Amino acid sequence: MKKKIRLLLIVLFAVLFLFSAWQLWGILRNYQESQTSYDALEQYVSFGNTAAPEVSPESTDDAEPVETEPMELPDISAWPQVDFDELAKINPEIVGWIYIEGTDINYPVVQGTDNDYYLKHLFDGTYNSSGCIFLDYRCAADFSDRHSIIYGHHMNNKTMFGGLMSYKDQAFYEEHSTALLVTPTAYYRIQFFSGYVSDNWSNAWDLALDDTDHAAWLSEIQAKSCFETEYVPVPEDRIVTLSTCTYEFDSAKFVLHGYISEAIDKAIFE
Repeated sequence: MKKKIRLLLIVLFAVLFLFSAWQLWGILRNYQESQTSYDALEQYVSFGNTAAPEVSPESTDDAEPVETEPMELPDISAWPQVDFDELAKINPEIVGWIYIEGTDINYPVVQGTDNDYYLKHLFDGTYNSSGCIFLDYRCAADFSDRHSIIYGHHMNNKTMFGGLMSYKDQAFYEEHSTALLVTPTAYYRIQFFSGYVSDNWSNAWDLALDDTDHAAWLSEIQAKSCFETEYVPVPEDRIVTLSTCTYEFDSAKFVLHGYISEAIDKAIFE
């Protein structure tokens, strides 16, 4: 009898071990598949470009030359230069690219018809638990709304929005207080001013706010911040919120609020 029980326990432990190993293999495979997929997109993004060239006004043969100072264009060397045309061939739902220097956050931003699909699909449409960084489907694709929300998973290997957890540390915030966002039509600098752990029932994701409510909302989310900052948005600023899961309690989320502190229209370079 004891031998049968011992044999049964051995078989049970073996099954549990194989099941755990299978689950671990699945997780690691998902991580690798996701990493490979997003690494392949780096060929469409470049960094370290020099300042944009100066542009002189055009002159005609019939007119006498006029001595004028050349127009100096903004320096866009800090922003990643993104080939949206090629990326749109892979996924036409791309709306931007987000980059935070000194972190692993360097991803395309897409926008679907709901907030579910990209939780489990990569940029190229492959089913994968890492998902994709995506803009709330209710927001304007060009980030012209008063409040835009970008979602991403908190992956345990710190990919996607896993790096947002570091903003719980004051020193980290001080060294990484801005993000760069590129869209097909503009370059945006996002200045972070508040970050905190929240639950699903807070107003962190409110989109429909009138002028009075918006001013009160800004004050409220600033007061919740886990880091201190000198940067304070005004009601006229456009807010961009980065949102991901955290694990302090069930349904906990970490939200990082920023405002667009610099906006450069790409049309001036044409």
